[in-house]
Amino acid sequence: MRCDKLTKLFLCLLISLALSPARAQLSFTNLTVENGLSQNSVVAIAQDSTGLMWFGTRQGLNRYDGYRFKIYKSDLKKPQYILGNEITALVTAADGKLWVGTTAGLSLYDEKTDQFLSVPHLSSTNVEVIYQDHTKDIWVGTLNGLNLLTDKTNNQFQLFRFSQKANDPVNSIYAILKDKRSNVWVGTGNGLFVINRKNGAYQYKKVNLPATMPSSYITALNEDRHGHIWIGTANGLCKYDPITTNLKIFQHDNKNPGSLIHNDIRELMNDGKGQLWIGTQDGLSVLNLDWETFSNYQHDPEIGNTISHNSIHHIFKDRNRNIWIGTYFGGVNMVYPVATKFKVYRNSRFVPSISGNVLSSIIEDAQHNLWIGTEGGGLNYYNRKNNSFKAYKTNSNDSSTISSNLIKIMVKEGLNSDKLIIGTHRGGLNIFDPATGKFQRIKNVKDSTGAVGSAEILALEVDRRGTIWIGSLNGLSILQKKNGYYPNHTTKSILNRYILKKNIQKIFEDSRGDLWIATSAGLYRYNPNNKRLTQFRKNEANKTKLQSDYINCIVENRSGELLIGTYFGGLSIYNPKTNRFKTYQEGDGLINNNVLGIVEDKSQNLWISTANGLSELNPASGRFRNYTKSDGLAGNEFNARSYFIDSRGEIFLGGINGLTAFYPKDIELNPYHSPLVFTDLKLFNQTVEVNGDDDLLTSTVNHAQKLVFQHDQNHFTIEFALLNFVKPDKNKYAYLLSGYDRDWNYSSTPSATYTNIPAGKYKFLVKGINNDGIPGKTIAAAEIRIRPALWASWWAYTLYILLFSGILFLFVRYLFVKALLRRNEDVQQMKLRFFTNVSHEIRTPLTLILGPLENLLKSSKNLPEINQQVIPIKQNADRLMRLVTELMDFRKLETGNLKLHPVKQDMVYFLQEIFQSFSQLAESRNITYSFKFETQPVEIWFDKIQMEKVFFNLLSNAFKFTKNEGTITILLREEMSEIHIEVRDNGIGIPENEKDKLFSEFFQVNSPGIVHIGSGIGLALSKSIVVAHGGELLMKSRPESEQEAGDTSFTVSLKRGEHELVKVDPNDPIADENELYATTLATPSHEYQTTPRSNPIAKETVLLVEDNQEIRQLLRNTLSIHYQVLESENGQIGWEVATAQLPDLIICDVMMPIMNGLDLCKQLKTDERTAHIPVILLTARATHPQQVDGLETGADSYITKPFSLELLLLNVKNLLQSRAIMRKKFSEQVNLQPQDITINTVDHKFMIKTVQCIEERITDQDFGVLELAKDVGMSQPVLYKKIRAITDLSVNDFIKSIRLKKAAMLLEGRIHNVSEVAYLVGFNDPKYFSREFKKQYGYTPKVYLANKEGKGE
Repeated sequence: MRCDKLTKLFLCLLISLALSPARAQLSFTNLTVENGLSQNSVVAIAQDSTGLMWFGTRQGLNRYDGYRFKIYKSDLKKPQYILGNEITALVTAADGKLWVGTTAGLSLYDEKTDQFLSVPHLSSTNVEVIYQDHTKDIWVGTLNGLNLLTDKTNNQFQLFRFSQKANDPVNSIYAILKDKRSNVWVGTGNGLFVINRKNGAYQYKKVNLPATMPSSYITALNEDRHGHIWIGTANGLCKYDPITTNLKIFQHDNKNPGSLIHNDIRELMNDGKGQLWIGTQDGLSVLNLDWETFSNYQHDPEIGNTISHNSIHHIFKDRNRNIWIGTYFGGVNMVYPVATKFKVYRNSRFVPSISGNVLSSIIEDAQHNLWIGTEGGGLNYYNRKNNSFKAYKTNSNDSSTISSNLIKIMVKEGLNSDKLIIGTHRGGLNIFDPATGKFQRIKNVKDSTGAVGSAEILALEVDRRGTIWIGSLNGLSILQKKNGYYPNHTTKSILNRYILKKNIQKIFEDSRGDLWIATSAGLYRYNPNNKRLTQFRKNEANKTKLQSDYINCIVENRSGELLIGTYFGGLSIYNPKTNRFKTYQEGDGLINNNVLGIVEDKSQNLWISTANGLSELNPASGRFRNYTKSDGLAGNEFNARSYFIDSRGEIFLGGINGLTAFYPKDIELNPYHSPLVFTDLKLFNQTVEVNGDDDLLTSTVNHAQKLVFQHDQNHFTIEFALLNFVKPDKNKYAYLLSGYDRDWNYSSTPSATYTNIPAGKYKFLVKGINNDGIPGKTIAAAEIRIRPALWASWWAYTLYILLFSGILFLFVRYLFVKALLRRNEDVQQMKLRFFTNVSHEIRTPLTLILGPLENLLKSSKNLPEINQQVIPIKQNADRLMRLVTELMDFRKLETGNLKLHPVKQDMVYFLQEIFQSFSQLAESRNITYSFKFETQPVEIWFDKIQMEKVFFNLLSNAFKFTKNEGTITILLREEMSEIHIEVRDNGIGIPENEKDKLFSEFFQVNSPGIVHIGSGIGLALSKSIVVAHGGELLMKSRPESEQEAGDTSFTVSLKRGEHELVKVDPNDPIADENELYATTLATPSHEYQTTPRSNPIAKETVLLVEDNQEIRQLLRNTLSIHYQVLESENGQIGWEVATAQLPDLIICDVMMPIMNGLDLCKQLKTDERTAHIPVILLTARATHPQQVDGLETGADSYITKPFSLELLLLNVKNLLQSRAIMRKKFSEQVNLQPQDITINTVDHKFMIKTVQCIEERITDQDFGVLELAKDVGMSQPVLYKKIRAITDLSVNDFIKSIRLKKAAMLLEGRIHNVSEVAYLVGFNDPKYFSREFKKQYGYTPKVYLANKEGKGE
């Protein structure tokens, strides 16, 4: 029976122990002045109605949103500011108002206006404590009494003083508590009081505590769920039972580390989970209220994440169960409600630890202890039971030690073996036996010859056959036991030759027995059964393929899939059944694309170590959770090959700053949906004040319903915050300005800046997720309106429309009037274009008229009757030509194409010639006609041809409008810089109403009774020519009357200098469009004789290419007297005839159908067969650019219609004679080069090619016409005509001449005799050679050589 009782008691004890909470080690984060806190003494903490945290310090009040601080300080000049800078108490009331106690009084914060209201009528301005009870009453304790807020509208208080004595410590209120029975407990500087309300009135009494009370200085009060009152004093903690009046005291015991950490109590806080948090002068104690045991926490500079300072003044729990601890010199500390219990192992000088912080490999032995490889610190053995470490390092004097302290990889020899296989940096392979503590060093070969490699070993794997596979920068090797022992060197694997790049990073055997070989240039799978090696390469365009060739690690999950970590290609999961990869990268939530390690936990979640943090992936949902150093990791950068999960599910991840260990179940999720609020508005980077000068805000931005900006206020920043204080640096945001942004903007910074936003209405939206990806409660939104500028408002646009309508009306009216005004100008232009086009067409008939007239004049010299009849016809044809020229000149002046060719000459002599032209007319009409000038010569710069037209027009008009027996005078007057030529007559004059239109084109003076036929452009053309010379044409006129004759004068004023004239290139090929024809009007210096040749059959052939049959007939009749004539009616037929017949000269019209003359000329001059043929172009296109175009095609001459037949015959004769001279020159000179007998590059190239072909085969006696034609690519007839046209020789004679010229050169060299020279130049008979040589040079070779020697002497 007794045994049963003992057994039951023991079981109860075990159950109680099992149910008792474990003492978890707390992890602290802290905020100080470095984070933006105004000062490190945090003595008061509160959370307002929106969720923002407030910290009271000795130098101001701080508002914290998880990202930034906003500091409030006292300003005596601004009553809306806080009363004092030394904050002593903070409380957020049930109505949302924040009460702030300072050493200078009490303030009430209005969050809508962001201003403070001073609260008067307190018993003292020195506030110590503010307390709101469960009935929402506000109590304020000061150093001179207790105050109860009784009128919340007017902020009126009821005063309680427990003593009327001045400075009695009993009136110094430090703690207030209202218990479940509505008793108000008040802690003072001298005892504990309780206040009760009976019959509507408050009564108080002092609590009679036992004499064993450690101190009457009450600093803190709290109540547990059992109704016990916990009393903090200056000398210990007391537990008081109001019902039994029992008092239990807790004090610090130096011999008991589990006792209260310090007796000076500053703060008590019940966390609602059965624990009482006790802030003391020297640390934090957490009391388990059920077991009454303490867990103590103090600052430890050697350990991270401890409390920042031991002097604690306030402890506060916020809505999300975060616990905030205010310290006196260490700022504010925070304990998260959710734990991420990462344990960190680092090298330390003070406690047992690993020998280095760069971890490369971890292995668990049979005793659940760990072997840890380091890079530089050797091998470590960690005994987890007694928390001890042992290091194994290299010793150069002991070959049984490890070969290198820099370990890269470790594996176990087998499941039933404790031996370790270790790969090192430049140290080869090591086999370690823990039983003996000795290492066997094995050399790793680098090639099949057995040479020892020095590359680091990065990959090791022991397959199911016991073969050790070794991968290094030298490729793939294997190691196998022989007779139970390992040899002292590895062997190169046969697979090595098939691996493209030997940089092997990982070797892994999967559950199917396949061997996976990962390199920096691809992934290989080797099947030992069928000896098949398969390669996998990246294909970034195909998402079912690898995304990187650089493989860091390979792991197999429970489903048989391969988990592959790549270098900046993310995590790829390979499904052997589908032969496809599925890749996760940063865009999917992975923290970094450089995956260094992968571990699958018991829940099949993947833990992925990277170069910048740790990711947890749930493969079923695809959701990631990311962790960084702020979560408790040893560091953000992990190391390759350093990942491991032990038999109990604990994961170990090595990095460059220590080893991180954790149980996945201990990594808790932060599930809270935190509010998201707007915290600030900035305009041009300056905070906008509520009710400020800019009139933007009438309440804080978080309470503003709408934000209205002026047009010049469109550069603004909106700040916001997700009020999640658990690792707030990991909060993420997305914001959108609806109506402006096309998509959400993602950022980790809680602010959005917009510039130059157009006027309009918008909606700003922002959402956030916390550190674990949990979204905020709602999406925060704000209406935004940007007003248009004054000039862009609706009434401004109305004004713009009215103004635009008016301007449009005026513009349309202007266009209408302008159209009416331009009708006359258009008519004038139409007339001008018509006359110009007609002028072009007249040129061809004029050619047909003037040509026969010239011949008729010559042939009728001995027939006076016929000659007298022909002369008027010729004169009128010339007049018609001048009219055509006048029209063309005026058109060119209007289009800016008329160019002057000024020459310095005597104006008096020039005017005398023109004066004489009208003398006969003046004499026949009895007109007094005179020319007056002062001196001669008067030399100025002018274009003679153009200026001739001016004075011909002025004199013609004078004679037209002057009656018989009238007077016409030419007067030349000189000044220093100008000359004036006046043409004056006493004709009918010009009416006043027509003077303004006189110089307009196509205008004629309307003279009653007088009819004058003309074009109406003479004076307009004259004025344009004078203006082009930089001069002026002025007119004065007095119309005739019955009493007196009229008086009209036209004065041409010209400057003496040449600087005003427009110059042209003196090398212009044609100075004037009519110069060629003008020469035909003058008497030629010699007549062209048309005496027929003695030979009735002409030698030269001329090809006529002209589409006008009449002109072609005229030319045929003229040319056939002297030459053989071929005809073609267009350019295409002309080309065919030219290439077939190779005429000696071609005369071609420019304007023709099918192929025009310019194209024909260009084709002729670029073809080797026809390039030597001279070409004369005939055209009515007489403008300067058109003439340049014709000559640029290679034409030898350009003659405009109408043309002189005599001039044409002279051109033909001269061109043919020049060719004949060149041919003669070729035949006479020995050393004449091709460039000396050709006039264009095509002929030049042809002759060089031909001579080169002959010289290359000059010794060939059988080389003749047939061979040469094949070499140059021509038919024999064409080649014959070509050579004949250029050299006047047959092809055989031409070849012979080249041979003989070469012979002459060889003879002059005096190296060979005559017979040798004969054979060298292709003659098979020296006698025949001598005869031919004499024919060409007039001497036999011997005499020729003797003459040369005589001249040399």
